[in-house]
Amino acid sequence: MVKTEIKEITDKVPWEDFSLKSHPNTFLQSWNWGQFNLELGRSIYRLGVFESEKLVGIALLIKYETKIGNYLYCPRGPLFNWNNLKILDSIITRSKDIAKAENAFFLKFDPLLEEVPGNREIFKKRGFTPAVAFVQVEDAWLLSLEKSEEELLMDMRKTTRYLIRHEPKKGVQVEMSDKMDDIKHFTDLLYSTASRKNFVNHPKDYYIKQFEILSKDNQMRIFKAVTGGKVLAMAVVAFYGNMAYYLHGASVENAQDAGYPIQWEIIKEAKRRGLKTYNFWGVVKDKNFRPGHPWYGFSLFKRGFGGYKYTYIRAQDLPLSPKYWLYRYSEKSRKLMNRIKTGYWED
Repeated sequence: MVKTEIKEITDKVPWEDFSLKSHPNTFLQSWNWGQFNLELGRSIYRLGVFESEKLVGIALLIKYETKIGNYLYCPRGPLFNWNNLKILDSIITRSKDIAKAENAFFLKFDPLLEEVPGNREIFKKRGFTPAVAFVQVEDAWLLSLEKSEEELLMDMRKTTRYLIRHEPKKGVQVEMSDKMDDIKHFTDLLYSTASRKNFVNHPKDYYIKQFEILSKDNQMRIFKAVTGGKVLAMAVVAFYGNMAYYLHGASVENAQDAGYPIQWEIIKEAKRRGLKTYNFWGVVKDKNFRPGHPWYGFSLFKRGFGGYKYTYIRAQDLPLSPKYWLYRYSEKSRKLMNRIKTGYWED
């Protein structure tokens, strides 16, 4: 008989070894993402599932606090072989115990699974309900990096290809950086961009701590487009496993075109690292991909580089208290107010 145990993992080496050998994997279940959340003052749990003393699954749980109460969140996890759902059941059981100790009123799992009926059914059978709103992106734009640079260029939209080649002729150069001064510059630029475009950011310390921790292990870099000593645009990119992730971007006013050579340099750096896929992060859903939608511009920008859309299953909530339904009602109300304000649903 196979003996199954769940233990908290306190050693970075076995955690990262399992995470990086998992397919797919994500920096959101990495050891450093746990450290980042600790730096933000959140409680975390690094659960390891062992079968006959062999590590077969991991789950990073993060405690979030709301006005209504606490909940536990597993970002893009857990990681294990989905052909063995007994592992998932073990993680859910232990997560419920932790939730009780932390006075959490629900669990939120956000797995790396494609949006298909069979994957939704896995969670439905276990009492989960799809979350009201997504946490991580659901519709991601991915680009395979296994073609040559010339082939990648030829697959791009004509305008995209032109701007990649034209901006450097105007004196725009792209630099990659691991300096803390640059992440501080980025946060200032991001706040300026947010004010101009009317979107909400995390506190500046969120980006600074994230970069400080992940950049030490070469898992995060800043790319900046510069001309005449002036920074026009910046991007923050994570590198983990076989994927690069475009996480944050900002630019000065009327310098959006500088983002094209930045993306091209990111793609080339990802190829130099031997990565297989570039994740542009989120794009608007196909049904809303039309001029006038607030997400149309950046979605068109990302799609212009070629690639394909991949839709992940929505985050799944497991209610543990009647309080969850009050939380769910507040989430629906927030979405409704956003629709009234903007004219569009968030998703």
